Amino acid sequence: MKTPSFWRSGLALGAAILTIGAASPQGTSHATSTISNPLIPRLSDIPGAGSPTLIDKLHQGGYVIFFRHGATDWAQRDEMGSDFENRALQRNLSEAGKADAASIGKSFQALTIPIDSVFASPMWRCRDTAQLAFGRYEVKMELFGKGAVAKGTTVSVPPEGTSYRQARIKMLSTAPTAGMNRVLVGQQDPIIPLIKGLHRDELREGDALVIQPIGAGTYKVVCQVTPADWARLAAGAAK
Repeated sequence: MKTPSFWRSGLALGAAILTIGAASPQGTSHATSTISNPLIPRLSDIPGAGSPTLIDKLHQGGYVIFFRHGATDWAQRDEMGSDFENRALQRNLSEAGKADAASIGKSFQALTIPIDSVFASPMWRCRDTAQLAFGRYEVKMELFGKGAVAKGTTVSVPPEGTSYRQARIKMLSTAPTAGMNRVLVGQQDPIIPLIKGLHRDELREGDALVIQPIGAGTYKVVCQVTPADWARLAAGAAK
């Protein structure tokens, strides 16, 4: 007996869904996700994204821009424990990641986006991204740490009795200096629980979230911007 056409269509659709939902091989999903999240609009998906609307907002200041560090060498592993200074025990930027960070910096210069401060996680891939893009940074343990703040910690930490999560929320919800923007550079794991709807690897290496602080522990994600988006906006401004 022949299978009805609508059954064949349903079977084909089911197979497609299973294929999409199948787990990616370990170590390959870190930079390949193209999932679209309706709660976090990508700049390239917003109508009129080629217009200077976003840049006009950033020129006015008042935003926090969170960057996930640039592309990394996944042949390396993080084995540093609490020794943040030894980059040989960490996963570092790849040459592509260094190039993307430098490109982001050139785009920000071309777009004359005002920045008052640049904070980076103590991981070298975050520090290097900040240095290559903005030429400066201040290490903030808040962008890496978990749990409560340990006594006697010498790295910059939030006040004792405050959790790192609370400190990160404050960084996202507190407006920068009037007319300026704040840059944060970190890893995805500490930021994922703080952004509604954000899943692993939706924020790819080198991508940024433009966030509008509202105050009192609240903030709004404006859009997600890729390194290529920044370059495209800079090229448009040059014309």
